Amino acid sequence: MSREIEEQHPARAVSPWFRAFGRGPVFRPDEVPRLSDFPGNHRGEWMLLSLLMPLMLGGVCLDALQRALGIWPALVLCLPVLFIGSQVLAFGLRVGSPRAAFWLWSAGFTLWSWWQLQDGGSAVGRVFAWAWAAFLAAQLAALPVLGWRRLMRVPGRAGVVVRAAIAIALHLGMAVLWWRFGWPVGVATGAGICALWCWGTFRTGSQLYGPVSTRVAGRGVLLTIDDGPDPADTPAILDELDRHDVKAVFFLIGEKVRRHPELAREIVARGHQVANHSMTHPQASMWCAGPARTRREIEDAQRVIEEVTGVRPRWFRAPVGHRNYFTHPVAMEHGLEVVAWSRRAFDTVERDLDKIVAALTDAAVDGDILLLHEATPVARELVPAVLRRLGERGLLEPGCACGAVPSRK
Repeated sequence: MSREIEEQHPARAVSPWFRAFGRGPVFRPDEVPRLSDFPGNHRGEWMLLSLLMPLMLGGVCLDALQRALGIWPALVLCLPVLFIGSQVLAFGLRVGSPRAAFWLWSAGFTLWSWWQLQDGGSAVGRVFAWAWAAFLAAQLAALPVLGWRRLMRVPGRAGVVVRAAIAIALHLGMAVLWWRFGWPVGVATGAGICALWCWGTFRTGSQLYGPVSTRVAGRGVLLTIDDGPDPADTPAILDELDRHDVKAVFFLIGEKVRRHPELAREIVARGHQVANHSMTHPQASMWCAGPARTRREIEDAQRVIEEVTGVRPRWFRAPVGHRNYFTHPVAMEHGLEVVAWSRRAFDTVERDLDKIVAALTDAAVDGDILLLHEATPVARELVPAVLRRLGERGLLEPGCACGAVPSRK
């Protein structure tokens, strides 16, 4: 959903720097997002451009007046001329979108700055020209990041081919560097490639291989429950969620859905969301699976969950959260958003209930995605304890879809 929203509302950030390094995707459980939830600009970008653009326009105005009239008349007339000129430009330059407006103004300031530095203009003009050059350099530095992200958003088999080609090119480059400069450079390059691969695979919220949601839009927290359905835990968890009038997202394993179809249907009947957690949950090997196996795990689970529940999942979470290099193309092909979490407590291995609850709830804030599990020795005791604690802290929104109210983020 976040990926679709960003594509439909590309004006959330208009400059390359903030598009590359601004806030990552936000998980939105609401089915129909409101247009008012999407302001024209990224907040940090809006603050920067609100300061930078008028200053640059003031610098242009001051330099022009100084050249024509001298420094003192320029200082006196700059503000009035700037005010009138900005109003005329605001009404005279009607541009279709914020991004188009940004590039139009950027082109103008870039040409003016180039002329200032070539012309050897006034000291004031050169200061503003160099300031704009620094800003422009930051934008240009962000373009490779945006290019990489665009490649990582190619869906389906074409995306798999693109990623394979990138991997081959990187390793051929490493071989060339090894041959040209010796084994130390080759080993260092290989270590760098390996480090990036590990970051994209094992870092829960890494966006290296594609968008991953780690936050939820709105008030309260979102409960996500993995590894079901389980005949012992699912009924008890559902009853507890009903008692608190809270909805959750259940990330289901396809094989378990096939074994316990009535439980999967009951989750949907109680008003909760079902999501894809792979077919067989290969937690020890999904991180290194190839494209064919990755496709089987996602597609088979998607098909089984839809056949049993009548609901087509919209979200995917990899086993243990370890997305491999080929996860995103397959997920995007099936309209799946990849979701991780912001808080976990290792409840699959930890047995101290108080410790688990504290890790999940003590530092939780609005927008957190909490990771819990079924089919563990503590599952039936953990869910009520977490709900009770979250309720005490005012982090539950009873009766709302997925436990969160959509809002501006």
